[in-house]
Amino acid sequence: MPLDKSIHFMSPQALKPNEEVIPERVEWLQQKVLHEQLWRVPITVDRLSGSIMDGHHRHLVACRLGLAKVPCILLDYDEVEFISTHPSRALTPKCVIEHAQAGQRLPAKSTRHQFVRPLPNCNISLKLLIDNSYQLDYHALRI
Repeated sequence: MPLDKSIHFMSPQALKPNEEVIPERVEWLQQKVLHEQLWRVPITVDRLSGSIMDGHHRHLVACRLGLAKVPCILLDYDEVEFISTHPSRALTPKCVIEHAQAGQRLPAKSTRHQFVRPLPNCNISLKLLIDNSYQLDYHALRI
C-alpha cells in the first residue's frame, strides 16, 4: 500500500501523546523552531485513535508555543514497522493506543516507528500555524 503523504493540519490538543519526552530535547527543538520560524517535520499520528506515533517532542513544542494547528501525517499501524524499545516489556500498537487514550505516558523512546519511505519535510511558516485566521486547506498539501 503506498504511503499517503498528505499533510493534515490538526490542533495539538486533538493529538494524544503516549510517551514522556526528554526535556533538553524539547528545549533545543523549541529554540530551533523559534529561530528558524519554520515547522519542518510533520507529526505522524495514528489515523483512527489520534495517538502520536512519532513527534512527541514536536507536539510539546507546539503546545508550548500555543500553535493553533500543526502539520501531521495520518497513518495506520499496518503502514509502519512498529518496534518496542521499552526496557522491561514488549509493547504492541494496541498497548500504545490504550496508553494514549487513557492519558498515560510510557517512558521516552519506548517505541520506534519505521516508515516504508522517508516522510516529507514540510517547511511551513510558524506564522501560519500560530494564527488561526489563516485557513489552510487540510488536504491540499501533498508532498
